[in-house]
Amino acid sequence: RVICKQDPKAGISGKHINRSWTIQTMKHPEVLLLPIMIFADYFLTVLGVILRDKKYSLHFEIKHYELNPVWQEPIAKKKWFNLGHIVLTIILSGSIICLAESESKPTSFTDIILGGILSFYSIILGRHFSNLLIFLHLIRKPDEVSGEVSMSHPFVLYLSLYQALMVMVPIGLIAVFSRSNFALGGAIGIILFLIINLGWIQEAKKQRKKGRQGPSCVTEESSQEKTR
Repeated sequence: RVICKQDPKAGISGKHINRSWTIQTMKHPEVLLLPIMIFADYFLTVLGVILRDKKYSLHFEIKHYELNPVWQEPIAKKKWFNLGHIVLTIILSGSIICLAESESKPTSFTDIILGGILSFYSIILGRHFSNLLIFLHLIRKPDEVSGEVSMSHPFVLYLSLYQALMVMVPIGLIAVFSRSNFALGGAIGIILFLIINLGWIQEAKKQRKKGRQGPSCVTEESSQEKTR
């Protein structure tokens, strides 16, 4: 974004107006990518569910396509318009933009924050593009896959965790040898991605244990009633 301001000291001579302009640019124009990436994450997830159900789901059965528990229900319903997501995106993006642009001079802290957030969503968008290409490939060539596979939700989360390590290694090397604050933030963003996945894995395991314990308790009670 470029903002032009007229210099108040500019004078007027006869019929000619002398104007002096100063140009102010954003300190961190890359921050404008954040709302675009967050909205792209949501819309590509909905598109992924639609394409997955055409062919991929016939061979690979999973409980949830969306890994974030907060958005699993609207994504499962294929809702393109999600007011809650829009509000959160505006709040998060607005806060980060204000933080980046409120400083008088760019700082290393801001570079680290932006590197972390943009790298975090870059991993997610890269995964979306990979999934969409796989789904489209199966739609065009359905005979290249046969059989059926059922994957538990914890296993799908582990796949997400392991695949993120492919990005962690090169970004980590770049952060170490380039000594760039933005690259350092990128490495931190990937680590945050891994930590969040580990949290989802633990929660999914708890839910799975509860699901297993529920039916067993019912069967034990019913068997005791029969013996009585």
